[in-house]
Parts: sequence; structure tokens; C-alpha cells
Amino acid sequence: MTEQGTKGIERATLIRVVEQFLAKQAGKKLIDIDELKKLEGDSKRIGVLNYDTIIDELLKVILTLRFSRDDKNVKKLFQSDIGGPLASLTHKSRLAYALGIIDKKVLNDFENAHKIRNEFAHGIETDFADAKVLKHVANLSICKGHKVTSTNSYVFYVRTINACFESLVDAHRLEVYRQAASEVLQHKNKNS
Repeated sequence: MTEQGTKGIERATLIRVVEQFLAKQAGKKLIDIDELKKLEGDSKRIGVLNYDTIIDELLKVILTLRFSRDDKNVKKLFQSDIGGPLASLTHKSRLAYALGIIDKKVLNDFENAHKIRNEFAHGIETDFADAKVLKHVANLSICKGHKVTSTNSYVFYVRTINACFESLVDAHRLEVYRQAASEVLQHKNKNS
């Protein structure tokens, strides 16, 4: 299979995982993108909150692939209601960095995107012109050497989120390959 074909399959898998997660969060009803677009004033806020949730869920999927077990004890690591150590995006992203799944630049972007999410989640009138949001956007890797303003901050944020998604798609692909290679070696050793 060509790399493009493989990448398409894995992207489709990630999209399915994200859709399933969002469907579960929305009470088994998929979020209608056209409906989201109608909410002009809140569309950026909704996007910021959803992007953060998607990154969180994708990290969970990738970390679960890395773990050698996938049982209820592993699932408890991610449960916030019981104080699971990997319940927060911050802890997931730091573990992904420690395991070499993401690099320091991506970790920094996750942390700043999450800070932006927190500004939107805790402030009704928050937008991309707010001083705190501008500060966090300016700390995104894409902004080095650029002046961040209220007119370009959202564009920088969206480009960063897209780069984060690309990084996670690549990390997912590598974890799938790593897991497949591990299974082949285990099977080979078992039959030796």
C-alpha cells in the first residue's frame, strides 16, 4: 500500500475516533458542523473548546497504543472522576513528550493552546483580541518572529492547531507501526 493510502486509512481511523468521542459527549448525537457555523458569535469559542477536547482524546488514543496493556486498570489512568493521573491534557501531553511521542515544540504548543482554551472556558466575553489570549498566542511556535495582533491571532491559533493535529496523526501512525512490529516479533519469538 502506498504511504498516501496508509495515511488516509489512519486519518480515517483518527477521524472516526474523534467523531465517536464527540458523539458520546453530545449525548449520542453527532455535532452538525453547519449548525456550529450558524452560531457566529460563539463559533471561535466552540472551536477552541472542541479542538482542545480532540487533542486530549487523540493523545489518549496514542498513549493507549503505546501501553502494553489495555484493560480496566489502564483505562482508570484516564478517568478524572477517580483522580486518574492522566485525566488532564497537561499530564497526557507531558507523558507523550517524555515517551518521545511528541517533541518539545509540540508540547509547548499543546500547553499554550490549552491555556487559550482555559481563557475561553472561564470568560464569557473572551475573544482573540484579549490581552491574555494574545500573550498565549504569541507563545505558539508559529508566532516566533511575527507580531501577534487581534486581527491575526486567530489565524496563528488555527494554523497551530492544524500543525498539532498533523503531529498527532504522524504519532498515531508511528505507534500503529511500532505496535504491529512488536506483535510480529512476539509471534516470531513464540514460534521459535
